[in-house]
Amino acid sequence: MDIRIEKLIGAFVASGWTLEGSVDISQDWWYDDILLLVSNWKPVGTNLYVTLLTDPQDLKKKIIWSVGISLFIPNDRHFGFSRQIALNDILKTDLKLFVNEMNKVILN
Repeated sequence: MDIRIEKLIGAFVASGWTLEGSVDISQDWWYDDILLLVSNWKPVGTNLYVTLLTDPQDLKKKIIWSVGISLFIPNDRHFGFSRQIALNDILKTDLKLFVNEMNKVILN
């Protein structure tokens, strides 16, 4: 897994989430993987889906360019994520602040 994605997941884990692993659904061209995080804080058991979105310009290589975060499993490439962050922006972002903002939206 890309170090940037590991850092993002690590920030969620440090803020009360557990990485359960990949969601067992069929693959599609617009994403590489969907990871399931489960909240350990109130409300305990809330699911959060981290979708590794691929570059639509190069369908053969499935290069991850962005990460979409949502409370529901995305159903198509036009899905409205709660938050989306470009892979290249992850290391430039204060991940603790990013996750705290997500927690306020998701867990309240």
